Order: sequence, then C-alpha cells, then structure tokens
Amino acid sequence: MPDAVKAPFPPNDRTNQALFGTMLADNAAWLGDIQHAYGRMAHGGMAFFQEMSRFWELRMHEDREACAELLACRTPQELQECGQRFALKASQDYAEGISRLLQVSIGALEDGPIDKGNGVKGDDVGGGATAPSKQVA
Repeated sequence: MPDAVKAPFPPNDRTNQALFGTMLADNAAWLGDIQHAYGRMAHGGMAFFQEMSRFWELRMHEDREACAELLACRTPQELQECGQRFALKASQDYAEGISRLLQVSIGALEDGPIDKGNGVKGDDVGGGATAPSKQVA
C-alpha cells in the first residue's frame, strides 16, 4: 500500500518557480495594459457623450429662441430674414459641434493624458497647440 500513496505535487523545483514568476510578471504587465486601454476607452466615451450632450443642450436652446422669433414675425420679409439667420447660425453651430466631437474622438484615441473636462489632450480644442514630446532616456 505504501506505493499507492504519492505526493500530490512534484518536489519543489526552482526552475518552475522562475518560470511561474516570469509568467506572473508578464500577466501583471498585460493587466496594466488592459486597464490602461479600457480606462482610455471609458474616459474617451464619457468625454464624447458629454460633448454631444453639451451640443444638444445648446441647439435646443437656440431652436427654442428661433421658434419664438419666427412666431413674432409679421411680414414675409421678416420671416425670410429670421429663417436665414436661424439657418446660418444652425449651420455654424453644427460645423463647430462636429469639429469638437472629432477633436474629442481624436483625443480619446491618442496615447497621453486626457483633460478630464472635454476629453482632448491639454487645452487644445482647435488643434493649434502641440503636445509635449516624450523624452526617451
């Protein structure tokens, strides 16, 4: 019967410990990368939807004011002028809104710190400033 009793694990082998330690270190680095990627996705998505909500709020306010102005028009000429002002303002707002959404999206995809206010790297919404370069030692 003594032959039937065997140790459940092989004797302690230093080679296996080194291999296991390397595997744990690699997994820790991999988990750090995963956390970084998902964190950037979450912050980028949140910044995108915050910018979208800001734009919707602005446009709803502008549309409400335009409706009030249209109702106050008394002549066809006033109605035409009011409609032209509304269309011009709306097209400018939409162009600016799309530009800001693109900048937020680009900021979410870039590798670097994100400004938590709008998801764009640094304070550069217009694209004019440059990010500080990474120094390699």
